[in-house]
Amino acid sequence: MIVIEERVHRPCVKRDEVSQIFINYRREGGAYAAALLDELLGRRFGEGRVFRAARSIGPGEDYAKALLKAVAECSVMLVIVDEGWVAKFASGVGDPSFDRDWVHREIQEAFRNGRTVVPVLLSGVSRLDEGSLPESLSAVARLQYLRFDYRNTHQDVNFIVEGIVKACPRILNDRGVSSLPFGWLRNVTGFFRRNRS
Repeated sequence: MIVIEERVHRPCVKRDEVSQIFINYRREGGAYAAALLDELLGRRFGEGRVFRAARSIGPGEDYAKALLKAVAECSVMLVIVDEGWVAKFASGVGDPSFDRDWVHREIQEAFRNGRTVVPVLLSGVSRLDEGSLPESLSAVARLQYLRFDYRNTHQDVNFIVEGIVKACPRILNDRGVSSLPFGWLRNVTGFFRRNRS
């Protein structure tokens, strides 16, 4: 079983902050997995504990301020790594728009704020290679990762939940955390498999 190792330099959020799980993803590849994780983790921890930009930022809200605030307040950032994730960063290095890439910027902000960052590798994705990433993101390759495979969704979500709790135990004590058993996952994952192209 894969676990997330504790790091004293990446503390849990302060008591007066709202514990959140921030889902970092790229729309071109990881959006569906991010949406499914949002749904599953929301049912376990409470919808308000999970931040996914497409759902969490309201109409007319300043998305830049909302994203940066959510990163600063989160306990754990889950970085969704799809098959094209590394190539996208490699092609962006040297491009003036690279530093405006929100996937890149969110991860940098999480590191700057001392948050726990957990790569979540999707189906078919190999372990990250530090040399394949720009220097500003090379640390991501050294982090303990988890997997989210459509063939093992139920098991993988359980591991992800265990990792989140290990990284920030007090998330279980926050109001709004659901005590639902994991049996409900079977219906959701069955729907995901039936509708997968």
